[in-house]
Amino acid sequence: MVRIVFPTNDKMSYISSVETTFDDAKYLTILNVRGQNITAVETIENPHIHSRDGILKVCKENKFGVLISPNGNCLPLKKLQKNGVSVYKAENKKMVLHTFSDFVQDKLHKVS
Repeated sequence: MVRIVFPTNDKMSYISSVETTFDDAKYLTILNVRGQNITAVETIENPHIHSRDGILKVCKENKFGVLISPNGNCLPLKKLQKNGVSVYKAENKKMVLHTFSDFVQDKLHKVS
């Protein structure tokens, strides 16, 4: 199972819009995925809002494997990659479900 995380400002499950950055998002929408299937959806308050390095701690604690954000470059990429977390760049304001579909179809750019 992989846990894929999206920054959002809505608590509307996978129909929430993806926000520009994790820094400005009120919530994290998390998809638990097995293969290409969503097995569960969680929405939690963003515990690291306005803390660039806090995302690494959150990823470790919650076993996140993939972060998807329109502005993936603003994350501590090297530290995340060293800890097994991949970052992908997505379109701003697109729904989480549509962005997940793009991820599954390899339409998102992996940030390195």
